Amino acid sequence: MADFKTLWDNFPDKDAVAGRCFNKQKGGQQPFDNYCAILLSECLVRSGMTVDRCPGTKCWSHEGARHVLRAEDLAAWFDKSPPEGFGARENVAPAEFQKRLSGRTGVVFFKDYWTRGNERFASRSGDHIDLWRRNEITGGGMFYRSLIEMLGLVSDLNKSREIWFWEVS
Repeated sequence: MADFKTLWDNFPDKDAVAGRCFNKQKGGQQPFDNYCAILLSECLVRSGMTVDRCPGTKCWSHEGARHVLRAEDLAAWFDKSPPEGFGARENVAPAEFQKRLSGRTGVVFFKDYWTRGNERFASRSGDHIDLWRRNEITGGGMFYRSLIEMLGLVSDLNKSREIWFWEVS
């Protein structure tokens, strides 16, 4: 069982992981175009946990522990069998997530909050899974993120269809 501090301290640098976990599919993105599930998988492995029993699609490009590729696969696995130390899944209203999660630590999943390729916003399917520490994800705090959301540089997490949270102390 890993505590939250261990998970946070073991969260990897994207460039280091991208160097060995890359897409070998013909015509595929190289490296993968989205690394959130890969990075969280690596974090779990570095923290002494395993992702072997997760039924989702896994990385095939390197030896050793295979990373889960899709955020939704990792979230579904946590939902069905939360790792030791993870609380039960909480459904959080997207408009309230920052207030509800303020001061807490755990894993957060944002379902359908960004558009892929030619998708329209109404049919968006892009997900994100990450560590949540008090008022930030691994990429930074919510204040900074709200500024770059206003500039249209990233999608608005508040517009997720669903937000799931697993508390980890």
